[in-house]
Order: sequence, then C-alpha cells, then structure tokens
Amino acid sequence: MFERINSIIMFVIIAIGVLLMVMTMSSGLTPEQSDCVDCGAVGSFIGLSYILLIAAIIAAVGGAVMQVVLNPGQIRGALIGLGGMAVVLIISYIMADGTVEPYYQAGVTETASKLSGMGLYAFYVLFILAVLSVAYSSVSRLLK
Repeated sequence: MFERINSIIMFVIIAIGVLLMVMTMSSGLTPEQSDCVDCGAVGSFIGLSYILLIAAIIAAVGGAVMQVVLNPGQIRGALIGLGGMAVVLIISYIMADGTVEPYYQAGVTETASKLSGMGLYAFYVLFILAVLSVAYSSVSRLLK
C-alpha cells in the first residue's frame, strides 16, 4: 500500500514538474532578460519548481526513513550508499577550481565558483557511474 501511494505521488510531482518546465520554456523570456526583476509568470513557475524540489527531497528522505523503519536490515545498504555519495562529493570538491574568471557575472565569488565546479564534477562522475551500471546490468543479463 505504501509503495502504491509513493508511486502515485511521484508521478504527480513529475507531471507537475514537466508542466512547469514547458510553461517556463514557452514564456518567451530571452537570455538577455535573465536579470529581470519582474519577469511575470516565469518567476512564479520557478518558485513553484523550488517548492516541488523541496517536496521531492522531503518525500525521498521520508521514504528512505520509512523503509528503514519497516525493514531495519536495509540500513547497512543505505549507509553504504550515503557514504559513497559523500566520497563522490568530497572528491569533486577537492578537484573543483575556485577561479573567478573575468567574464563571469558580477557577484560570483570564489566559493560559488568552487561549489559550481564541485556540482559539475559530481554530475559527471555520477553520470558515468550510472551509464556503467546500466551497461553492466545489461551485459550480465545477456550472459545469464
């Protein structure tokens, strides 16, 4: 029952997110207007997207906590996953460069540049790991 409710909520959040993305992209806001203060409906769409992001994070953490409460034997796997994610983020932070280039917008600090680089490196590493895991899964299934 819990899994069914979780799946329904997930698909509702995905549908709302896709709708907000399409509405934001079709709003006609150009890159030259990226610093506008009163962007009309686009600001509302972005605000709703932030709310959905927070709701999705809360749902993901809440779902993980519920699974651990219902099945305490899975806590080891969850801790291994969190540890792996922490290792990827730490390595990404170490690799990131905090250089502020002259062509960056005003207000970009060294910390913001370093965190942005960390996010990019973490994305690259996690993307490569995801592709490798899908390839490994497919190959192992074919060999069985």
